[in-house]
Amino acid sequence: MVKLQLALDFAKLDDAISVAKVTRSYVDWIEAGTPLIKSEGLRSVRQLKQLFPDKMIVADMKIMDTGAFEVELAGRAGADVVTVLGAADEETIKGAIKQGRKMGLKVAVDLINVPESKWKTIDSLRPDFISVHVGIDQQMKGKNPLDKLKKIKVKSRLIVAGGMNKDRIPAAVKKGVSVIVVGGAITKASYPGRAAKEIRLALESSTGK
Repeated sequence: MVKLQLALDFAKLDDAISVAKVTRSYVDWIEAGTPLIKSEGLRSVRQLKQLFPDKMIVADMKIMDTGAFEVELAGRAGADVVTVLGAADEETIKGAIKQGRKMGLKVAVDLINVPESKWKTIDSLRPDFISVHVGIDQQMKGKNPLDKLKKIKVKSRLIVAGGMNKDRIPAAVKKGVSVIVVGGAITKASYPGRAAKEIRLALESSTGK
């Protein structure tokens, strides 16, 4: 079953929690976004895990250095999944993956701004997930994660993120992704609960479940 991940890219923890509460019935994974962690610290991860113990909590750390140490910090705060940048040094990525296995949590390597020539090398490190991600600034220039998704051929399970909405769900499912990350299409909607429900229905329709 393809999982639906809610990206909470807020500056205030209260705002993130409010959206998480009204969407919890429709999402599987809840992400403490990078802005939220930078603004509120790892207490945001800790609080989300306490409030939503039945969900996988993602700490979008976007680790660039000291991979093992930062994975450990996130894991101690209650994260089930931690992200490390594919643009980081290979030893940083290896350290993050090794620490994740030691602690029993998952590590996702984010391909934002990573050249195609490096994708197979990252895959060879055997991360739990590879995240095919197009950042907000890239989206503003018209880039779409589905275009990158069409090109990638790896053994690792895939996450797709960046501008995902209900109309893009079918293509992602067809490609065989394990996790679809949705942020603004839910968090910026007038009624986030309703938006999350529509996306969940689109996902279930695409997977036949």
